[in-house]
Amino acid sequence: MLNTNGREPISNRARFASVEDGFNIQRRPLEPRAFDAERDRALDPSTPSGAILLDMRDTLMTLYPATTPLLLAKFLRIRAGEEIRVRLKASAEIYYVLQGRGSSEQIGGEMLTWASGDIFCLAGGAETTHRAHADDAVLYSVTDEPLLAFSGVEPAPLSNAPIEAVHYSADLIERELHALFRRTLGPDTPGRALFLTSRKMEATRTCTPALTLTLNAVLPGERQPPHRHNAAAIVFVIKGGPVNSAIGGHLLPWDQASVLLTPPNAVHSHENTGQEAAIALIVQDGALHYHCRTMGFEFA
Repeated sequence: MLNTNGREPISNRARFASVEDGFNIQRRPLEPRAFDAERDRALDPSTPSGAILLDMRDTLMTLYPATTPLLLAKFLRIRAGEEIRVRLKASAEIYYVLQGRGSSEQIGGEMLTWASGDIFCLAGGAETTHRAHADDAVLYSVTDEPLLAFSGVEPAPLSNAPIEAVHYSADLIERELHALFRRTLGPDTPGRALFLTSRKMEATRTCTPALTLTLNAVLPGERQPPHRHNAAAIVFVIKGGPVNSAIGGHLLPWDQASVLLTPPNAVHSHENTGQEAAIALIVQDGALHYHCRTMGFEFA
């Protein structure tokens, strides 16, 4: 059969690979790391309004920005009185307000106001305007843009989006964390964690169809048992301990607003040697693995 220009048989495009070349294809591995330079740039008052990507595309060998194969983390710095307009090719957008006050509004969607310590999630695909009010604002964000870019697909329209906008205020988060601090953990409990979900996603107990969003706490003297899972994890430190994460043989400290990368299947644990509770916001592509029955969680 000829193609639409009538010059070349479509079958000429066919190729085959041997089992040696086509089975168990290897990719360049991800290594544990911290993105301190990007964090410092986002917090620098001289940095103009814009996005600061935590981009590992060279390691991942992708043509698009990515922090892990399926996730992209970034900081948004918005100077006081200014705004940033974005249209992200993602199914969902997760935000933590590191500093400042402001608002976010989507065309055809809803507007919400936010302040330091808040978490909010928006459906992807719509043009969104983020505004800072009286002071400079810094947002930390994670999306599944690489997942959609890999498949070459566009986000669903807001009317058919997989999630709806949801806002977790700092006061509500603090109340839930205090309850988490009081929990008695059993020997098989993976860690002191709180899953964030919403009315639309409550049945799956995940943040989005592809992503899980958790608040993880490590109390003074606690050590989360070493474990591994197939989901990649991006750890954002809300409050340090001091805590050290042992990830795949690397020791990474929980510095304020640090972002740590836990590669898929890397053995990792977190230990708090300080006197105060440590808290981190963790995004994983875990919901996708739950759906595929490939989470592969096990203690190490």
